[in-house]
Amino acid sequence: MRVPENVILTALSRGGCIRTFWRASASTAGRQIPCIPDGYTLVSADERDETILNHTDFLSVADRLTEAEKWERVVGR
Repeated sequence: MRVPENVILTALSRGGCIRTFWRASASTAGRQIPCIPDGYTLVSADERDETILNHTDFLSVADRLTEAEKWERVVGR
């Protein structure tokens, strides 16, 4: 189910952020990640609420976004 643009933009204007994630098997760890992430999450400013966004949801607001921070975390080893 689509998340409306206004819901995404409202959450972002209130201090929320969009996080991307990639999944990789242990055998492919350390290789370059693909250009298109496996998913996106819209996280509220207090990090209590998290909404999964699909690629279409993200693209609907992508041209209005600015990358403010980039970080990586490897989990599940």
